[in-house]
Amino acid sequence: MQVMAQVSRTETRSRRPQMSTPNAPSLPLHSPVDTADRVSAIDFINRVNWLFDAWDIDAMVEAFLPDSVTHHTRGVVRGRIETRRFFQEQIPYTVPGTSRHATNPIVDPDDDDGVIVRYHNLLVRCSAAASSPSRIVGGQVVADPADMPALWVYSAMTDRLRRTDGGWRIFERRVGPTSMNDGLTPGASQSGCMDW
Repeated sequence: MQVMAQVSRTETRSRRPQMSTPNAPSLPLHSPVDTADRVSAIDFINRVNWLFDAWDIDAMVEAFLPDSVTHHTRGVVRGRIETRRFFQEQIPYTVPGTSRHATNPIVDPDDDDGVIVRYHNLLVRCSAAASSPSRIVGGQVVADPADMPALWVYSAMTDRLRRTDGGWRIFERRVGPTSMNDGLTPGASQSGCMDW
C-alpha cells in the first residue's frame, strides 16, 4: 500500500497557478472602467477576431501598435514587421473553416490610459479542410462529413490595449494556457498549434 504525503490546506492555497500577465494588476471584483471604454474594448477584441476569420493581414497587423509584444505558444513576436511575418509564415493553414470567439471578457484599467482585457479565445472548426469538402443541404446550412462544428483550440488570453487616435490598439498580447484537439488540425503533418 502506497502512502501519499498530504499537503496542508495552507500550502495548497499558496500554490496558485499564474494565469495572467505577470505585470498585470490583480483582478478586482469590480472595475472602475467606464461603460463606454468597456464596451469599445470588447468590441475591438471581437473585431480583431473577425479580421483573423476574414484573414485580412493588413488590418490584423494594424490592430497592433508598432512596438507591440506578443507572447504565444511558439515564442515572442515584437513589432509589426515580426507580427506580419508570423501571420504570413506560421498560421495561414489554420484559417479556412475556423471561427474565433472571445468569451467571458473582463476589462480593467491598465497603465497610461489603457485597459487590460482578459478572455477565453475559442477556435471553432466550422468546416473541414478543403480536401474533404462540405455540402450545402439547404439554404446556407452546411453538412460536413467531419462532424463539424467542433471546438478546436482553447486559449486563456490577456490583451493590454492602448488608446490611439484611431481607437484601441494591442500593446501586449499574452496567449496563456492553451489546449487543442489535434484531430481537428488541418495538415496534421505540420507541427504546432496556432491559438490566435
